[in-house]
This record gives sequence, structure tokens and C-alpha cells, in this order.
Amino acid sequence: MCLTLGATPTFPYYIHMYRYLVRPLLWTLEPERAHAVASLAMRIPTVWKAPGVFARLDDPRLTADIAGLTMPSPIGLAAGFDKNCVNLGALLDLGFGFVTGGTVTLAERTGNPKPRVLRLTEQRALVNSLGFPGDGLAQAVRRVKRHSGRMKRVFASISGAIEDEIVECYKQLEPNCAAIELNISSPNTAGLRVFHDPARLRPLIEQILDARQTESRLMVKLPPWTQAEDRRDALQLAETAVSAGADGLVVANTLPMEHSGLAVGAGGLSGAPLIDNTERMTAEVSAAIGKEAAVVACGGVFTPEDVWRLISCGASAVQLYTAFIYEGPLLPVRLNRGLISLMERSGVRSIDEIAGQPL
Repeated sequence: MCLTLGATPTFPYYIHMYRYLVRPLLWTLEPERAHAVASLAMRIPTVWKAPGVFARLDDPRLTADIAGLTMPSPIGLAAGFDKNCVNLGALLDLGFGFVTGGTVTLAERTGNPKPRVLRLTEQRALVNSLGFPGDGLAQAVRRVKRHSGRMKRVFASISGAIEDEIVECYKQLEPNCAAIELNISSPNTAGLRVFHDPARLRPLIEQILDARQTESRLMVKLPPWTQAEDRRDALQLAETAVSAGADGLVVANTLPMEHSGLAVGAGGLSGAPLIDNTERMTAEVSAAIGKEAAVVACGGVFTPEDVWRLISCGASAVQLYTAFIYEGPLLPVRLNRGLISLMERSGVRSIDEIAGQPL
């Protein structure tokens, strides 16, 4: 990659090259095959270091605090892109402040029948019904250990149908990660809704924390809500998680929707249509739990302005996934640099100062 990449803050040449050349070639493939090709390409180690040189991760103004964890940027990669934890290093090199591997389950899983991922290009969105396909815990642990020197920026998402499976995933991954994200909210996996009952969630979190071996953090990923009755239940779930000892909350998982193009007829919506709902949920959760736990906003992040909005309403950091599919490998660089530009324009000197500050 040419080092003239840093000549302009927006890097238009490289962004256009991805949008008009690379992405169209990838999108001649069905979504899962395109993802596999991209994942394979990311195993070329030297290629992915160049963008990170310009990601401004050495700028102290971008430093984010997530439940006491210091990250060089508040922009993280959400679970789902690197399900099997094979590209954690390359993803960090691209300029993400932190990356989340998984979701990891105890045993290898094939997931739901195909087709199970669809692009909604006009909406800049995806809908998926994957159902946690993956290589299982043993393989994930082996791969995460390769990045032990960078564990301070690696999160791992875990899930399972019963408590013992989840706790075992936690025990084996926790010593090698800065944080573990407990996924009780995927709309595509049978059995997870039992943990939406506070009476089941509290003892699960307590059992997990009894197994904690290091100073890692426990994050709980909440289900989304759009209706008043769902809001009440979600906030009760958030308060239960925090009072049981969770260090933070991820707000929120994909939005359940029906779609006839999926083999199972329904899945989870992600991408640009979610940003307004993510902002509202982040504000509601932040108001409910105060300073007792960190909030990481997840859903619909595409622009530096999106990042600002979510931090302004209470998030410590953000996660994204679908935007990375649409915008390509320079996205974290563009977001970091764009966020700094917004901070300079607004006279803000740190991520913390964004809180409560509208654009």
C-alpha cells in the first residue's frame, strides 16, 4: 500500500478504490463467501499494518476508558466479524481501539441453514440468521493466546444454551482477554431468551464472576427494544446485570425482523437504520445505571458524527460491524481522524468531554 495514504485526512483515493473496485468484486459473491475471501486476505500480515500508521492511535485525545480499561480509541469492532478469532491482530493493525472475537461457544457449531446473510444495500444494512457458526472454544483459545502481548485490546464474546457451557467458555478465555462479552441477546440462537429473565441472569453472572482469574471486565450484551413494554424489561435486565457485578453493558444486539430471503424466515437487522434507536437506548441505559457501569453503544455506526452522538448521550465507546463491510478497511482510520476533527472544531480535548455535548 502506498504511503501517500496520509496525504489527506479523508483518503479519497483509497476509499473510492474500495467502494468502486474491491467491494463490487467481493459482492459478486454471496455474503458468506465474500466474508470468507476477505478473512483469508486479512491473513497477509504486512498489508494491514500500513493503514494503522495513520489511525492516530497515539493521539491522547482519543483515549477511551471502558470500565477502567484504557483503549487508544473509542472505536471498536463488534463480535461477529471475526467469529473464530483468526484475524484479531490484523484488525487491531487497521486502527480499531479494540476488537471483539467470537461469539465463541463451547462446542463447534454449524449454525442455521443457508441462506442466512442478506445485504440490504439501499439501506446500508445486513440481516443475518447465522446462529453462532464457529470452530468452538478450544480453537478460539488457541488463537487468542497468539495475541497475548496485545490482550489489553482484545475482547471475546461468549454464549451458550446452559450456564455450564457459558462458564466454561469464560474460564478458558478470560485469562487471555481484556474483557469478556456475555451474549444473551442474539435473536438467531434458540435458548438464549431464558437469560432475559433476571432470575436466571443474576446467578449466571455471579457464577461467571466466581471464576474470574484476572482483572478482566465482564460486559453483558443487551437485546434491543423499540416498544415501551420492551424498554421496561430491557432496563430491568440492565440493572440486574450491573447489580450482579457486570462491569459494563453493550447496547445492543441486532434488531429482530422477519425476512423471506432467509432459510429460517427471520434474523437480526444491523447497519445504518439502527443508529437512532441505538442513540435512544444508550441514553436510556446510561440514565438508568448512572456511573455504576460502562456503556458501549453498538448498532448503526458509520460516521464520526455517529460516534460523537453516542458518546454524547452516555457511551464510553462504540462498536461497529456492518459499516466495516460497506466502507472497508480504512474505516477505523477515517473514524479516528474524523472524530479528532470534530473535537478540534468543538474545542473538546478528550473523549470524556464529549459527554453531554451535542454537535
